[in-house]
Amino acid sequence: MSQNSSFTIHDLPKPERPRERLQKFGPEALSAQELLALIIGRGIPKKSVMNIAQELLARFGNIKAISEASLEELS
Repeated sequence: MSQNSSFTIHDLPKPERPRERLQKFGPEALSAQELLALIIGRGIPKKSVMNIAQELLARFGNIKAISEASLEELS
């Protein structure tokens, strides 16, 4: 999926959405991108939360590195 895609979590059938899969199967069933998207919560105009999560993972490499980043690095 390209970073410019307008794909959002709401495009998925409800049982396939990350929050529902997290509740049913636990965090092991989700990708790092999906877990990060749940933590972030919402996207911004013209950028879905999934795209934001994907960009952060591409820049920092993993969730641990994102958690250690400064506010300046994250913005």
